[in-house]
Amino acid sequence: MRALGLSSAYRTLLTCSPHPSGKRFNSSSGQKPVSHAQVYTDLIPGMVPIALLGSAVYLGLRLWQTSLAQEKYLDEARSRVAALEAELDSLRKQPKIIAEDGDPITQPGTSKRLWFF
Repeated sequence: MRALGLSSAYRTLLTCSPHPSGKRFNSSSGQKPVSHAQVYTDLIPGMVPIALLGSAVYLGLRLWQTSLAQEKYLDEARSRVAALEAELDSLRKQPKIIAEDGDPITQPGTSKRLWFF
């Protein structure tokens, strides 16, 4: 281990594994490591890159979905505005009906006055 240039603290971490009871056992003293500890030691380092990759893919897909939803909303809003503008143009082009007294006739139920007092 000294040939690899490892510090003594790191070497201690490599040779000692945590025990469920809170005690540490030294693998060099001949004790056998707990089987579930070995499973976690083998699985966790390999799962970290997969979890990071999965998170990155998920976040990328959510961002893409959000941008597509916003684009769809904007397209629908533009088409609604265009339809309302077309309706407004057609209403403006309709001839105004003028009454005998010279005032334009408004649609029933509408009044020019806003206040009735």
